[in-house]
Amino acid sequence: MSQGHIVVFTDQERHIPYEALISYYPVLLYTQPVNSPASFEQIALTEVDTAEAEHDVKLYIVDYVAQPDQIRIVNLIRQRRPRAKVLLIEEVVRAKGDFPFQDIHGDGVFRIFSYRPSYPNELFAEVQHLIHPEYPILKDTIAFILPIFNEEKRFGHVKQFLENLAELVSEDYIHASINFFDDASSDGSQDLLHDYRAIVMDATDTLFTVGYLEVHQVEHNTRKAGLFIEGMRNISSDYYVFVDADNSFQTEDIARLLTVAQEDYYDIVIGTKDLTIEDRGMVRRVMSFAKRNLTRSFLPKGVTDSQTGLKIINRRIIHRILPYLHVESGLAIDLELMYAAKKENLRVFQQPVTCIEREGSHVNIVKDSVAFLKTMAQLYKRHR
Repeated sequence: MSQGHIVVFTDQERHIPYEALISYYPVLLYTQPVNSPASFEQIALTEVDTAEAEHDVKLYIVDYVAQPDQIRIVNLIRQRRPRAKVLLIEEVVRAKGDFPFQDIHGDGVFRIFSYRPSYPNELFAEVQHLIHPEYPILKDTIAFILPIFNEEKRFGHVKQFLENLAELVSEDYIHASINFFDDASSDGSQDLLHDYRAIVMDATDTLFTVGYLEVHQVEHNTRKAGLFIEGMRNISSDYYVFVDADNSFQTEDIARLLTVAQEDYYDIVIGTKDLTIEDRGMVRRVMSFAKRNLTRSFLPKGVTDSQTGLKIINRRIIHRILPYLHVESGLAIDLELMYAAKKENLRVFQQPVTCIEREGSHVNIVKDSVAFLKTMAQLYKRHR
């Protein structure tokens, strides 16, 4: 019995090697460039008719850079076969409000897939999932993303948190990866992490087969913003857990928030700390109170604290929030993220979590507060 064919319409702009990546299935590759608009639709219809008449087509893949061409091809396919399964290839970062669903005809399964060259096997997994939903091979993956910057003097806290997190992963989240993003440290932080990674990997013979304890380097110090953006753009995961690495949060709280996130109702789940944080000085409490009141109009409904150090983001909304985020936002990237959630009408869940203020914080109260106010002004001008 034939496993069926996959038909790919592409302008080849992304240079995806479909025949190599989907070698299990025979691939019918139509590389029609969009340079003759008068004949574009007729040629495409002819190719669809030929494929349907001569082959058992299980799935259509549409890979065009220009969205109007994507939609035209999908609707031509659905014109001939309304229930055809279609996988649309898109960029990780898309334009704001970019939702083609209302323009797609027919009632077959329609999915959008963000291709990342660093994760070529994901394409085949997505294809298998669409063609054989009765044999699910896609598992919920979780990427823990931990920022570090000049943590050599506080590495004891980082090491303790990493051990706690590794224990949580090994017991309950076996499809998880732990990713450190070094924000251009000038001390020995990265060397310590690499050394510790070697010790842990030598000591364990259990899980951690996919990207466990990876260390990523950011070229220039971005004051946190670059870590968010690079993490979401370059790491593939169903859930992104952004959490401070200095052992200020408890893994029990992380697990509780993950339970909420994996229900898949909320797009973003955050742990708020301003009303529960321990060992915080009076000045920082006053500054935090002022920030909460100043930023209220930027936040989605139900959210009172933008500057939380613990948040979980669902993969499905990455392409909707990335266009709003900018590296120059620095520590105010949390506010920009919440503003994006508000503008995109995302569902955000907020829950208080325990947090301990660690000594040696890299936050400069005066300097960073001034920068935060400047970012608020830029945010207002940029997105009004």
